[in-house]
Amino acid sequence: MDFALNKEHEMVTSTVRSFAQREVAPVIAKNDEMQYFDRDILKKMAQLGFLGICIPQAYGGAGMDYVSLGIVCEELEAVDTSLRVILSVHTGLNSLTMLTWATEEQKQKYLIPQARGERIAAFGLTEPNAGSDVVGIQSTAVKQGDSYILNGEKMWISLADVADHHLIYAWTDLDKKKRRDHSGMSCFIVEREMGLQTGTIHGKLGI
Repeated sequence: MDFALNKEHEMVTSTVRSFAQREVAPVIAKNDEMQYFDRDILKKMAQLGFLGICIPQAYGGAGMDYVSLGIVCEELEAVDTSLRVILSVHTGLNSLTMLTWATEEQKQKYLIPQARGERIAAFGLTEPNAGSDVVGIQSTAVKQGDSYILNGEKMWISLADVADHHLIYAWTDLDKKKRRDHSGMSCFIVEREMGLQTGTIHGKLGI
């Protein structure tokens, strides 16, 4: 197996490294000290195709491979951990989940704007007493007519206070919840305007 980067990957490396040194490195210390989230940086990343690096062009992405995603993460991490986390959440956790499981209507409404940097997306799984133990979450979703009523509390959700929408995981089958059967869980696209309340944790180390 050849582990050498091809010319396309080398181009991605050069582009991201140049961007990070030019746009991020000069302001990272100040932004970190002030706990400032610069949304314009994400717009610039989107213009270069970073936010949709491995999303098909049909959905607003660059249509590249997962090695390219890894390169973007690696080069951003070298300068600013928080930007790598943002990419991992927005693209890796949310957009790729959308790409795999969302309906075509949902992809048109959410995935395309995400890849273009027009909307910021988060991933709501972790709770105060459950994280890696996914089936330990307590959030529930009860169907009422054509809608679902979600109740629960999430924690440590990166981008929670700035995201336009989240993927929220909750139990829809309480019998399976009792048996810790993960097939009783569902994922919901929750927009900020749907009653979602978020807070900000201050004093974090870069993320």
